[in-house]
Amino acid sequence: MSAGGGAPGFHPSMRGPHARARRRRARVAWLVLAAAIVLLGAVVAAGGLLRRSVVLDLVSFWPGWIVTAAVFLVHQRVSGVGQRLPGYGPGPVLPYSLTGWLVVVLVLHVAGWEMLPSSADRLEGPAVTDRIATVSMDVRLGGAVMVEAGADLLYEVSSLASAGAVAPPRGEELLTGDDLEVRLREGTEAGWFGSSGWKLALNPGRDWAVAVSAAEVQADFRGLSLRSLRVEADGAIRLGPARGDVPALLAGALVVEVPAGVSVEVSGPVTVGSGWDATGEGASYRGDGTGRYLIEVDPDSDVVVNQA
Repeated sequence: MSAGGGAPGFHPSMRGPHARARRRRARVAWLVLAAAIVLLGAVVAAGGLLRRSVVLDLVSFWPGWIVTAAVFLVHQRVSGVGQRLPGYGPGPVLPYSLTGWLVVVLVLHVAGWEMLPSSADRLEGPAVTDRIATVSMDVRLGGAVMVEAGADLLYEVSSLASAGAVAPPRGEELLTGDDLEVRLREGTEAGWFGSSGWKLALNPGRDWAVAVSAAEVQADFRGLSLRSLRVEADGAIRLGPARGDVPALLAGALVVEVPAGVSVEVSGPVTVGSGWDATGEGASYRGDGTGRYLIEVDPDSDVVVNQA
């Protein structure tokens, strides 16, 4: 039992110093929370790092904010700390807990958790069925696009986490026989969901004819079977083994990576490494496999082909 009937663990002579230290820590914690909110607001207003839709995600977690504050206040009331130690103050637990919620929401937003309001602009294709053998994908947007294999459905499109003026994607599908044509275009208005571009995932179980027109492209086709390729953008492209003759039309400042064993024929201005043969129209490389890429480069383009 403590002397003088005070709260357990505190000598009466220490109430003042402990209370002052606790209040200082609480002020620091509230300042940290306020600074985090101000910084987040500045980042969202400036654009670039985070989309405006992060605000919708923060608001959607209002039950967590309220429950956290309510549990803390009820605990303070029931425990009677304020009555046992007058002036002791609520301490830094509440502001640090609220800051924790803020961090959790930001991490989920950047990770693209599909349950958040910011993920409402996702676009998903149909399930992979035997009715669809080949897919023609035509993508046009004014920003950046990342393309890769790995979709569980036929295709999946989501906005990039960084801010921008690119509106969420809208898709049009036309099935002719066993060939599906998909057109991805920007919506009419970016609004809260404006981003720097899209991330496009394609299912590796089908043959693809891909056309991309964008400001920037980062495409990894190594896990996909390509029938044809057309790219009008600046950026980088990784190609996998070719199945038969695969025509490719390239325009822009592009770095193309092809497997070392794949045959390639390029017509138009191109920069290549050693081991290539000069031709009247460009350059060629004879690999070990039966497939080859037939690349046509737009005259005003700057294309480099590397072998990995």
